[in-house]
Amino acid sequence: MALVREFIEDYRGKISHFQHLAEVCAYQCESTLKRQGLRVLVTSRAKRLDSLASKVEDRAQEKNYQSIEEIYQDIVDLAGVRIALFFPQDGREVDQFIRSTFHVESIKDFPEALGDPLGYPKHFLGYVGRHYRIYMKPESLPPEERHLANHVIEVQVGTVLMHAWAEVEHDLVYKSTGGFLSQDEYAILDELNALMYEGEMALERLQTAVKSRINAEQHPFSNHYELSSYLHDQKRRVLPGPGCRFSIGRTDVLFQFLRRIGLNSVPGLRPVLQHCRFEAHAAPLSQQIVDRLLLDDPNLYTEYDQARMAVGAFDPFGTPFEAQSVFSEEGGLGPFMRSWINLEESMGEELYRILRGESASFVADPHAAEQLRSAKRLRDQILFGCQPPDPEELEQAEQSLSAMMDFLKEQEAEHSLRQQA
Repeated sequence: MALVREFIEDYRGKISHFQHLAEVCAYQCESTLKRQGLRVLVTSRAKRLDSLASKVEDRAQEKNYQSIEEIYQDIVDLAGVRIALFFPQDGREVDQFIRSTFHVESIKDFPEALGDPLGYPKHFLGYVGRHYRIYMKPESLPPEERHLANHVIEVQVGTVLMHAWAEVEHDLVYKSTGGFLSQDEYAILDELNALMYEGEMALERLQTAVKSRINAEQHPFSNHYELSSYLHDQKRRVLPGPGCRFSIGRTDVLFQFLRRIGLNSVPGLRPVLQHCRFEAHAAPLSQQIVDRLLLDDPNLYTEYDQARMAVGAFDPFGTPFEAQSVFSEEGGLGPFMRSWINLEESMGEELYRILRGESASFVADPHAAEQLRSAKRLRDQILFGCQPPDPEELEQAEQSLSAMMDFLKEQEAEHSLRQQA
């Protein structure tokens, strides 16, 4: 066991690295999921030395490790993140988030087989959850931390009740007794597991009751969690399949925006949703809602800016940019946004037809159409992103938008002259 002891000492010196790795991943999970209005508890940990030593000693007899590197490659949960769901049905949304945010190496669903510990036949399934082995994407990390993308992380997803039961079983069965309990003890654990299943069924009924109330009420949404619940219901109604990759997007800023303009309710939001595209490659639903409202009334850009800054000022996951006005002169934000709004107001629906590659009465050559799509990406980064675009890129885009606006004015003047003639 000298190699195992050598590995444990090596890991002791690296445990802070794995703790940081898990914390960064947990931050990405918690910030996105809570902003999207999903009720979750996210925790992280580096594997404890005592737990790791016991695990490696057990596996060493089977694996016949020849080097420390082999052990590191074999143990995949040195950095772990746990996502505990309030409501079981939200697992589908979390699964979509994980698949779109990280590089997923493998997925393991529990339970596997019921098993028959010491002759005791289980009546219930035991722990139910889904474990992912993932790598963070380099582009999601700052340059100085992109090395973290080279390390595997285990992400466990289950309900808060199942995670609590799993902790009890794991500590009692495997840590305290080495896996040897009496049949009475196994029977009691089985009974507790049954209570967890009953609790999950109650949570599902509670979630259904909340959704029914939200859909039936004429009153405003109380918070962005209720707004998110309503939007997820609309998504599932249109796209019921489990494989859909259509995203709801961030709802905390949307909630504040809708509240400011008096549309923070089912009756207020329903007409806007009729213009949204529920498709796998469409923009997140929250962004589509904002786009539609701003297109219908460009004066609402100011209201959206105020809502965005109000959330950004107190968001524990926010960046300084998210508390900054999109009309700030800093970094060329203001001039670009004003030029974009002028063009959007002038072209209206025609602009979005061009952006989608559809036929439009305004004929844009391929170069102009690409310039518009590039400007739209910059505009979306300003309105919905956490970091500002490059100032030079903004300046060039603003000049292109101004030139297009001048061209439209010339076209309009020529059209007026022809009508007068």
